Amino acid sequence: MARAKNMIKYVIMRILAMIPMVITVIIVTFFLTRMMAVDPATNAVINVSDPVRRYELLEIERKRMGWYDPWYIQIGTYLKNIFTGNWGQSYVIQQGKPVLEVIGDILPKTIELVIFPIIIVPIIAVKLGVTSATNKDKSKDISIRSLSILGAGFPIFWIATLLQLFFGLSIKYFTYGKIDLEIMYSNTPGIINPVPEGGFDTGFRLLNGFIYNDQYFLWDTISHLFLPVACLTFASLAGIARQTRASMLEILDQDYIRTARAKGVKEDDVINKHALRNAILPTSNLIVANITGSLLGSFFLEVSFNYTGYGYWMILAIFQGDYLVISGLVMFSSFIIMGGTLTADVLYTIIDPRIVYR
Repeated sequence: MARAKNMIKYVIMRILAMIPMVITVIIVTFFLTRMMAVDPATNAVINVSDPVRRYELLEIERKRMGWYDPWYIQIGTYLKNIFTGNWGQSYVIQQGKPVLEVIGDILPKTIELVIFPIIIVPIIAVKLGVTSATNKDKSKDISIRSLSILGAGFPIFWIATLLQLFFGLSIKYFTYGKIDLEIMYSNTPGIINPVPEGGFDTGFRLLNGFIYNDQYFLWDTISHLFLPVACLTFASLAGIARQTRASMLEILDQDYIRTARAKGVKEDDVINKHALRNAILPTSNLIVANITGSLLGSFFLEVSFNYTGYGYWMILAIFQGDYLVISGLVMFSSFIIMGGTLTADVLYTIIDPRIVYR
């Protein structure tokens, strides 16, 4: 009971400590975005041909945005809007759309991309790390370390380019897009969007394909997810496998492991029950960091595959100076990162009961 109360108290204190961190992130992002050499108000009048009328509308838009207010008035208004749920509207990338809706549209695509790596990578990576450590300097260890070096040593956009070239030239079906499928199955309705008029759109292409039983749309989604998922999985394996191997090698040299073996404990029990339980602690931090990082998208991966997820829209917003979208995405990123850190701290007590927060 005392342990549970201490944990609840610790979680509450951590959440309270996050509030000034969030405010700091908001303020820093506010100033950095205002320093960008882009005036988003110009996009509201970009189609006005009359220069006099364009200037008048530009001034109206800047005043509406509070562009001429003192910086402390601007940041005070911005903080008030943020904490009342008004994160502003996109000026460029999705003009006129609320930032929260933009994030709501982006998030399902990113989740679809990372859900498989999030589930499968920790399992495979830990298994590879354990296998490598228990077969030190043998062929299995050398093979796994070589694979890890490849995954960690080459940039993800280079691996993505190689995959695109190989599958695009050798297995051309993976290069088919939505337009190609629509031509192939021109008599099949719903290729582009299987959700009927008045139907519920989940935001997830895979779920929409399952729910409305659109096999062509479903295959189109899977075929476009296959390469980026494979690339992300391969790149994510390296770090966790190497950390698991290093931790396992350190644990396997401990006295209690030798004692367990001397007592005749089965080797599988020595590895899985005694060694891995202690070795997984530093690895768990890396796993949580990998999950939070995946949820925030991979800039290089999404740009390489032209996958419109979190990282893709962040890059687009930065290049086009959509400062309210940038601020919204950065704030959401901070929530994910801080939540992931708190989750890792809680997981420590589950993995190792000796850890107690007071």
